[in-house]
Amino acid sequence: MRLTFWKLSQGTEYFSRSDISSSIEQRLVYVHLDTPAKGQSVVTQAENFIQAEIGDYFYLTHGNRGICLLGQFTGPVNVFSSKGEGWADRPFRIIRLANSNIGYEGPNKWWAPNHRSTFVQVPKTEVEEFEQHILEPFFDISLVDYSVEIV
Repeated sequence: MRLTFWKLSQGTEYFSRSDISSSIEQRLVYVHLDTPAKGQSVVTQAENFIQAEIGDYFYLTHGNRGICLLGQFTGPVNVFSSKGEGWADRPFRIIRLANSNIGYEGPNKWWAPNHRSTFVQVPKTEVEEFEQHILEPFFDISLVDYSVEIV
């Protein structure tokens, strides 16, 4: 079984701590529809958010202030978001709350919490590194324990 993982950052310039708590309580995550592409990609981060599959996994950060949770999308995007014009939201279920906010000490990757990005997929070739630096220290998850092969 191969899984798809994303980083989703709800940045501090748009989301207070209270907003993050409400987002988690309501089981909705948000991305602004004007969020641009990373690098030279022709696909914007907002388009990736819209096109991510139901069942894909993500970890939620509050900007660079910490990792909040590991979630899984449970429905399609809603462009008529309660957050207002220009925002999209998606429902999710919580897989696990972050057990620690010791601070991220791994590499600076687009999918890492120390990189300025909003919605970025973890490349299949970097899932092992993602597991080592995100899943294990923050969620006590080892993919082999769940019969997930890293290919």
